[in-house]
Amino acid sequence: MIVSMFHVTVPPQATEPFERSWQQRAGKVDAMPGFRGLEVLRAGDTPGKYVVMTRWETREDFERWASSPEFSAGHARTGGGGAEGGGVEFYEVLPS
Repeated sequence: MIVSMFHVTVPPQATEPFERSWQQRAGKVDAMPGFRGLEVLRAGDTPGKYVVMTRWETREDFERWASSPEFSAGHARTGGGGAEGGGVEFYEVLPS
């Protein structure tokens, strides 16, 4: 299993709409093969700083999602609101 992490910085005036967009997300990713979950983390000590984490069976599953029409459709509705993000980081989940 892998985890993808995407860091996002949102301007103060856009944090409420940004959080609402995640609460009302389209949910298209939920039906994608290999998808295992999504969390949006808000930094407790840095306003406007977030991490979006998704869990996937394989990196290939993530790549299929990222290049799919469903990805484009789901992300088109969020607007942006001045949010700035870095690249996606990938981590392999170690067996426990």
